Amino acid sequence: MMIQENVSVVIPTMNRLNTLKETLDSYISAERLPAQIVIVDQTDDEQLRTQIKEKIECYENKVEITYFYQDLPSLTKARNIGISLCKNDVIVFSDDDITVQKDTIKNVMQIMRNQQIAMIAGINSREGVSNSKLGYLFGKKSYVKRHIGHVTSAMYGRFPQRRVIGSVDTEWAMGFFFVIRKSLAEKWNIRWDENLTSYAYAEDLDFSFSYYKHAKSEHLNCILDERVIVEHRTSQEWRVPSRKSTMMMVLNREYLSYKHKMGLKSRIMTRWSNIGELFFRLVKKMGVRDLIDAQLVCDRHRKELANGKIDPEWYR
Repeated sequence: MMIQENVSVVIPTMNRLNTLKETLDSYISAERLPAQIVIVDQTDDEQLRTQIKEKIECYENKVEITYFYQDLPSLTKARNIGISLCKNDVIVFSDDDITVQKDTIKNVMQIMRNQQIAMIAGINSREGVSNSKLGYLFGKKSYVKRHIGHVTSAMYGRFPQRRVIGSVDTEWAMGFFFVIRKSLAEKWNIRWDENLTSYAYAEDLDFSFSYYKHAKSEHLNCILDERVIVEHRTSQEWRVPSRKSTMMMVLNREYLSYKHKMGLKSRIMTRWSNIGELFFRLVKKMGVRDLIDAQLVCDRHRKELANGKIDPEWYR
């Protein structure tokens, strides 16, 4: 007999039939199943979309599947739609290229029964701990906050610089897997920012950092926990083109720096970190022109970014 937990899982997908199947297989074969899986499909090819729908139907006798087709590719819009379709208060935001461990969902619900916990950031079993000191130099990680999950002034999200043992505080969560309470997101009126279009860089930092700040103001905890582990496979079945991803990395971080009122230091550090990224790309001999172009576009539209405007046409 399969035991379900009162949790809804939101999975946006796009053009990834095989990847999505692997992810769903891992949820279905776990010790505890979610009560609901919400799939927001943005697949543009009609034939492939039909194949995805047929594959999803194979799971409907095991778990409640809510399928929604969205014709405009937007990860933020997909996740907002996903929230609206969730029937449970505990929501897992999941990528379509992860593998949950057998006890992941069971552990999520055990932790979330503590009403002081507002958010759990998932841990990627494939992610090691970086020992590089250059990240501190170029603002990609904070030395002061190195033992917790944190957001740097250059608008990078970083996990602790050592292995998580037990529970550790975090200021953010990465979008491949994290857990929130729908009731709190609604109470605080936090939505995914649909100004960040396509498969937008740092949209997860934006949402989770906003959520964290509200939780902190009400003395609620946002954590990483060693019991909530998944494998983020980082599928190559479909990816955002590299030039566009570079544009999003530069422009979106600048936009978020203004949005979160991070101050002048943040704007200085975003540029300084981009210089560090330029040095790295020069050594690797890849994407140098894209990064320079992205910074030029950012400089050209600085006033608009400061006023909360970001246009997907700038990513070209």
